[in-house]
Amino acid sequence: MRTFKIVVLALLVGFLLSAVLPAPAAQRQNSPNQKEDRVYIPKEIKTILEGGLMSKQARSDIPFSVTGNIYLPAVGAYHNVFSLNIKNADLGFVQAPPPAAPAAKEGSTEKKVPAAPAPEMQAKFEIFLQFREISGGLPGQLFREVYVPCQESVPVADFDPNKTEAYFLWYPLPAGKYLLAMALTSTDLKKIGTQYFEFNLPDPASFTDRMETTPLFSSKNIERLEAPETRPLLHKGFFTMAVLKITPNFNNVIAFKDNFDIFFYVFGAKLNAEQKYALEMNFEVKKGEEVVIRFAPAVFESPLVSLPLPMKYSVFKQTEAGEVKEEKYLETGKYVLALKIMDKNSGNTLTKNVDFEVK
Repeated sequence: MRTFKIVVLALLVGFLLSAVLPAPAAQRQNSPNQKEDRVYIPKEIKTILEGGLMSKQARSDIPFSVTGNIYLPAVGAYHNVFSLNIKNADLGFVQAPPPAAPAAKEGSTEKKVPAAPAPEMQAKFEIFLQFREISGGLPGQLFREVYVPCQESVPVADFDPNKTEAYFLWYPLPAGKYLLAMALTSTDLKKIGTQYFEFNLPDPASFTDRMETTPLFSSKNIERLEAPETRPLLHKGFFTMAVLKITPNFNNVIAFKDNFDIFFYVFGAKLNAEQKYALEMNFEVKKGEEVVIRFAPAVFESPLVSLPLPMKYSVFKQTEAGEVKEEKYLETGKYVLALKIMDKNSGNTLTKNVDFEVK
């Protein structure tokens, strides 16, 4: 597993440091009330979004929330990931027509008929995005608009209308301060929900004499994709980044005996004469002022860090047979992961704290 992560992260580093900004999202096809060849957002949706820009007053025909964003840098842009919370009952799920049972194979002597696929609940809806640069504390000119068609399906046996699901959506943007205006609508545009979200993407060139990180987050699982996504798509429970499919753990709650897998990128790291990075990482787990776990320092040759930290420690006990080493896992409770980064090439240092909980 560790070898897999090293290989995949090496591919991701290459992508982040050599990627170009993807082409604009494909234009909306056959949209309601479309009167022009290139319409990303229908006029009635634009009117509603722009009417709430100054007050940031949300419309709740379809309630949802934008709970945050994370980002990683690429050449000329950031790969932004926005997290959304949406309740199943608000997406208009309906039971799909029963699928036809698979036909028996021709010439087969088997009497057993293959089972029909499990029935599903399905929802179709649409997302529209407007990105505006903030100038003087106010939303400025429109920078980009995007249309994302969405479709979700859930087996009928697993469907809970009262469950709120976490969704993720990415879009590339250059450094700057932005206001995102988002609309989530039914396909016929009769039900419209809106939200507004401010965020800032720092200029990587500004970190000349200091270091900083992208937002630190933990992940539950990382898998490799056959190819990177080339256009923004909404995903339930995971997001994509280059050749990775990442299931995040944004609330930083882990189960007893689980690793705490930390993920981030370091700005301002310097290359040495051999064009190599040398970032020394020191991790400690604290409960209040007490250090519960102190990990051995590790030097990273990349500014991109993904590290599964085992939440266990050693205890030495004296017995009649001598000293015995016993491994223990963190007990349930709230902790702080304290991180100190030292750039061995420049001498600059940076400290970060991440709250997490073991349940």
